[in-house]
Amino acid sequence: MKKQLQLGLAIVVTLFTQTAFAQVSTFENIELPINGYYNGSDWKGGFNSGNAFFVNEYDTAFGFESWGGFAVSNIKDSTTAGFMNQYASITGGGKNSNNYAVAYGDAKIRVTGSARTVSGFYITNSTYAYLDMKNGSQFSKKFGGVSGNDPDFLSVTISSWKNNGNAGDTSITVYLADFRDANNANDYILNTWKWVDLSVFGAVDSFGFNFASSDTGAFGINTPVYFCMDNFDENAIGVQETLNKISMIIYPNPVQNRLHIEIEEDLVAATITDLQGKTVLAGTEKEIDLSALESGIYILSASTSKGISTQKIVKQ
Repeated sequence: MKKQLQLGLAIVVTLFTQTAFAQVSTFENIELPINGYYNGSDWKGGFNSGNAFFVNEYDTAFGFESWGGFAVSNIKDSTTAGFMNQYASITGGGKNSNNYAVAYGDAKIRVTGSARTVSGFYITNSTYAYLDMKNGSQFSKKFGGVSGNDPDFLSVTISSWKNNGNAGDTSITVYLADFRDANNANDYILNTWKWVDLSVFGAVDSFGFNFASSDTGAFGINTPVYFCMDNFDENAIGVQETLNKISMIIYPNPVQNRLHIEIEEDLVAATITDLQGKTVLAGTEKEIDLSALESGIYILSASTSKGISTQKIVKQ
């Protein structure tokens, strides 16, 4: 972790207008048969979509086909359980499109060209993983257990690299299933497309994805380690700074109680989320009381009529 700024030091960030520059990774550029998939069997090591390269590892060394990283699919089967349906999304398709990416195991994405800020992407479960967690199988448990009280979870932690291989100082965790709440009514297994905000990472040249699960055994995670992705860097069109900058100052940071926002434009909304993407505070005031929050790192998103700016906050 980089050395944090001392209490009372203001952090200056900027909002900016936008001009066309990058392309969204919709995966529609990958030609597939109807109800088909691409899993790297051409040995190219991955594929390009938009302004990103999605790493794939394909192998037949053990006498059978295996793959890892990213594949592309347009399969719409959201009901068939088991490994033979590993390329399908539980939503029955992409996010308002035919094609979508499927990640298996530890996966990587490389930003094409110079390092830049990526807005985010949509994520959901694969049909295989979703039905395994919902019903259990001969290899993995039903989430929640017989009583429904087991604190099960499946998560993906996203990390970044910048400056030609230097690890970033931030990571975020996204839960594909979460049964840890004491109130069982809050238990869920993700079956819709959920937005994941990556802008907190700032300018990066690559991302890594790593799974964790409550259901593990002698050989590691028992839960199928898959997720589906679509519209990587959806807000990419226009992520290029122009000279029309708007200054914003937040202070103090690190903060113990009250955080102050100074901005040239009228503040439309201010939202604070934790690193799991859960909103913990929201409002429209330029002074925010953080005294009830636990110590840790949070993300402030400040919206005006001219854009959105995000900044890390250290709560002491």
